[in-house]
Amino acid sequence: MSSCLDLREYQDNPDMQNILGKLVSGKSGYKSVIDKTKPIAKCSQCGKILDDSWKFCPECGNRIK
Repeated sequence: MSSCLDLREYQDNPDMQNILGKLVSGKSGYKSVIDKTKPIAKCSQCGKILDDSWKFCPECGNRIK
């Protein structure tokens, strides 16, 4: 059984963090770490840092996958 609910709006709510921490660890008071960093996209050919909306590398012309 799965759900398609987007729970990101609740991630900064302390009550929701306690509930999710208890679900993950089985202990109350557990603080789970939520990774909010965005991966940096780099061209596989030249290594240039890319924007998410680009389809081709502006440096070498390599197609972005």
